[in-house]
Amino acid sequence: MPKRRSGGRDGGRAAKRLRRRRHNLYLVFDDCLWGYSIRKVDLSSDSYSGEPPHQHTEAGEKERRLPRAAFRLEARPGYPNYFAAAFGSKIIAMTPHVDTHPMAARCAVVPLLDVRARSFAFAARPKTNLIDPVYFSVDDERLFALSSGSFQLLHLPEPEPGGDLCREPESSWRELPRQPFKREDVTAHAIHPDGRTIFVSTKRRTFTFDTGEAQHLKWKKQHGKRTLPFTGRAYFDSELDAWVGLNGDPVAIGHVCACNVASSSNSSSVDGQCLDRKVSKEKLFSEDPVEDHVGATLVYMGGSKSKYCLVQCVSVEDDCIDEELDDEARPFRYLFRLTTFSLKVDKHGHLTTGNSRRVRYYRVPEAATDYALLEPAAFWM
Repeated sequence: MPKRRSGGRDGGRAAKRLRRRRHNLYLVFDDCLWGYSIRKVDLSSDSYSGEPPHQHTEAGEKERRLPRAAFRLEARPGYPNYFAAAFGSKIIAMTPHVDTHPMAARCAVVPLLDVRARSFAFAARPKTNLIDPVYFSVDDERLFALSSGSFQLLHLPEPEPGGDLCREPESSWRELPRQPFKREDVTAHAIHPDGRTIFVSTKRRTFTFDTGEAQHLKWKKQHGKRTLPFTGRAYFDSELDAWVGLNGDPVAIGHVCACNVASSSNSSSVDGQCLDRKVSKEKLFSEDPVEDHVGATLVYMGGSKSKYCLVQCVSVEDDCIDEELDDEARPFRYLFRLTTFSLKVDKHGHLTTGNSRRVRYYRVPEAATDYALLEPAAFWM
């Protein structure tokens, strides 16, 4: 990776905030008939195991139970990926609006949960229902939501000094120019270290949107056919001076990938620019033959050692079931496999986790739907 940048919002002010505050991992489950739970997991403990739970002895540590819910929210189940972490310490839940009651038309707000203050507030509901959204948080003040057929911006202003403490600041949504690609074609996305430019890759092209332009906001197609080499979200790592995410190449699935940051300029001088990439030597997904991969989310933990947490859902045959049952009838239990690790480039120029990996397992609530397993909703806040 190239020499570390000395500037850039993500590598400067934001990184300092990450180091000052103590953070936790927050997981979202739709684990009851009427809504969701948000669980806080403390990853500061060193009581990890490198063994899968089915290999533990009776005296050893088995998979853990998740902590009790820090928040419970009544909303239509089945949409944990509609939750977004934005605005620093707040989680916003924009589950689809359902007109099943005459009063529903008046419900123009969505819940906003502050995990640090343990408080509950409201924000404006999007002007149109989001469909499989992709979120981009910019400056902890603006949330962009890209959905099928729409691109919207939520602005949530801070309370004014000396203002009415009982009155919530008014939030609002703004319709932005629609993206020139289909939502279902999106393969990867990231925020540029300039703190303002959104990068979105489809199967063949990469597009940018400069949120800092005061006028003439529009999507721009990058020159050439380069695309981000990730699957899902990538993060700018100021220590590596690179974007980092889950590798998008099926040949190396389960590995972490890092690539140099593309220029936010669309000039011809960057036409055909190649994104130099490095794939981690270690596979981060479980390699145990009795664990089947279901879904995964990579979370950037920041800090001075390029720390990450991989939230992987795996399925394991339930060993409490009668062995005479057919394989097709044999039920499974689901576990969240949390792997924390640091990234570095070794003396040979290879991307590696070294001996930093720590693993622990948690039982997934039985009522959680497939949506919570295929794309685990996980936030580091």
